[in-house]
Amino acid sequence: MFYRTNAQSRVFEEIFIRTGMPYKVVGGVRFYERREVRDALAYLRMLVNPDDQVSLRRILNTPRRGIGDRAVESVNELATRERITFWEALQRADEAPGLATRSQSNIESFVGMVTELQSMVAAGERPDVILETVLDRSGYLASLEASTDPQDATRVENLGELVAVAREFAEDPVAGPSADPADVDAGLVEPGLGDFLERVALVADADQIPDQADPEDPEAVEDQGVVTLMTLHTAKGLEFPVVFLTGLEDGVFPHSRALGDRPELEEERRLAYVGITRARQRLYVSPRRRPLRLGGARPQSRLPLPQRAPDRPRRLAPHRGRPDPLVAADVRS
Repeated sequence: MFYRTNAQSRVFEEIFIRTGMPYKVVGGVRFYERREVRDALAYLRMLVNPDDQVSLRRILNTPRRGIGDRAVESVNELATRERITFWEALQRADEAPGLATRSQSNIESFVGMVTELQSMVAAGERPDVILETVLDRSGYLASLEASTDPQDATRVENLGELVAVAREFAEDPVAGPSADPADVDAGLVEPGLGDFLERVALVADADQIPDQADPEDPEAVEDQGVVTLMTLHTAKGLEFPVVFLTGLEDGVFPHSRALGDRPELEEERRLAYVGITRARQRLYVSPRRRPLRLGGARPQSRLPLPQRAPDRPRRLAPHRGRPDPLVAADVRS
């Protein structure tokens, strides 16, 4: 299964995990293991549970906000001395021994930001709105947008995909496994950010994939009956009996950065040719994808929210009588 950008793998990964279909991501990292996704989720976990020290320490200086190791040691010393949590010590940073004035000011700004975001959680705000606000208020999104590293543009796309996950949940919220079934049946539970995090944790922790197949050897993966996921750039030089080429629509493939740029569009055409010629027997092309519903009257997201791929193909062969959204081609001739 080929796609133009790594961010597109998430929807397929979730479907394969949900249905128990083994898969491998070749030449990349699984969606929920990507650094920027883990950082964003750490922010959300900390908002739900400020005593989660692992998440708190991960995002304390991410992006860099002038809270270095020495400042962390001072706050940690205060927490140990007073027998309080690390978060409580941050709130009392002015009592931390040897803490520089500048570090104290930075910590106070961080605490103020977190407190503001926690009020959104307490008010029952939608998970997608909270996530977008976190990425904006924390400066995380701005730091990626200001970067000249091409990989950071991909990270922005991955964050846009994570916002899309949160938006899907907000439109169809489901109580997490920790909720009392009796309360759920009685309508006493209103799913929120905590339930969203439980859902993500279940997907991220699921591991249905055989260990014996080498993820860097597509033929070995194929022999194990595993679906191979990769970008078109990774696919060059490889061949498979059956290929699914997904997301062929303006802004996705060809990529939005190539629209209006003739040399870039030529490169997109070459990539399309690569994808088409990877199939030895059968090629499936999905030229259209279900559009993402943008609910609410709030401002348009700064993130490149993807348009959704379908949860599953409506059919795996051309349908007689009318065009089908999934086009199959026999390439054996």
